[in-house]
Amino acid sequence: MRLIIKRWYETPSPGQRSAAPYKRFAVLELTDEERELVARYGLGTYVLTQSRHSVTTLDDVLRGASSALSDPALAMRNEEVLRHACENLPEVLDYCRSFGRDLVFEYTS
Repeated sequence: MRLIIKRWYETPSPGQRSAAPYKRFAVLELTDEERELVARYGLGTYVLTQSRHSVTTLDDVLRGASSALSDPALAMRNEEVLRHACENLPEVLDYCRSFGRDLVFEYTS
């Protein structure tokens, strides 16, 4: 699994009101086995990031997700959140790999 992020800055046109010059495109590449797990367990709708105005699912990032913002601090924070969410995906996939197995947890008193 690997997350590829491309970022760039587009200078706003003079007089442009709602400029969002901080651009990002992110795409997640999976191995064949990881893609099969995503398909088998319906993980495409798994929410990676969520804000008041948008939701980014696993399917979105697998297809490639774009972002355009006016604030560089927010652009950096959103990218950090996406990277962190993708860092947690191997644990989600490991959880799915455990289906159909007996898990035993022993506790001592």
